[in-house]
Amino acid sequence: MRTMIALVALSFSSSFLFAQTSVDNGNQFVAKGFILVEAEDQDWSIYNDEDNNIYYIDFEKITFNLSEIVVLNEQNEEVFKEDVLDLPVNSIYELDFKPFGTGQFKIELRSFTKFIKKDVLIK
Repeated sequence: MRTMIALVALSFSSSFLFAQTSVDNGNQFVAKGFILVEAEDQDWSIYNDEDNNIYYIDFEKITFNLSEIVVLNEQNEEVFKEDVLDLPVNSIYELDFKPFGTGQFKIELRSFTKFIKKDVLIK
C-alpha cells in the first residue's frame, strides 16, 4: 500500500517538473523542466538561398545530436518547430522561410542538454 502511495505521489510531482513553459534567458533556455545551455562551439554550417529564402543546415558540422529545430520571430515567438531526432547525422536540412514573411528571425538548433542559435534577416 505504501509503495502504491509513493508511486502516485511521484507521478504527480514529476508532471509538475515537466509542465514548465519555455523561457529564453540569453545563453540559457529552460524547456520542459530542463535547463539547456548555449553551446560554446557555434561553428555550424548554414547555407542560404537568398532568392528563395531557404536555409540549409548541415548536420555533419554540428558537434552534438539535434533533437529539434526552432524558428523564433522578432518578438521571440515560436513560428516553427520540428523534431529532428530521427534524422541521420549526415542530413542536410532544408528550412523554408517563405511562410514566415520578412523580418529578423532566430534559428535555434536544440539537443537535450544544449542549443546553438543564429540570427537571420529575411528581406
